[in-house]
Amino acid sequence: MPYRQTKEVLDQARKFHQRLGKFYDDLKDNASVEHTRALLDYMSRHETYLDQCLQEFKDQVSVNVLDTFMQYGSDASSQVHIDRFVIKPEMSVDDVVAAAMHFDACLIQFYREMATKSSNAKVREVFENLLVMEQHEQIELSKQTLELSSLEAQNKI
Repeated sequence: MPYRQTKEVLDQARKFHQRLGKFYDDLKDNASVEHTRALLDYMSRHETYLDQCLQEFKDQVSVNVLDTFMQYGSDASSQVHIDRFVIKPEMSVDDVVAAAMHFDACLIQFYREMATKSSNAKVREVFENLLVMEQHEQIELSKQTLELSSLEAQNKI
């Protein structure tokens, strides 16, 4: 199993958010349902925000922690399945939410795995904090999308 520095693993998480933000932005351009476009716009901006938060978090972590090597297997990097997920223009808000929840679950699994594999207590703490943050973000996404789903349902009546 290869070893990577903590900063490289954090950079991979940032790339995940950047790629996911672009994915949502590209889908927004093809979405035909207004509420779905609004949700995709929100999610794209939210991924940009999470990328920025991760960079700020990385800027605040000590150099010793960032330079710490950790075991990093290919199973952790397989969490990105964006290309396999197909969202069609006529998809509902619920369909997009299901995709977003899937991606959030992948990131939560990634952070949990990194925390578990960390032998350094400070590195483990970094990934545990990111895990908690991502779990919170998943809850916030659920709240935001519940509101959009109810709006979409009202428009169908």
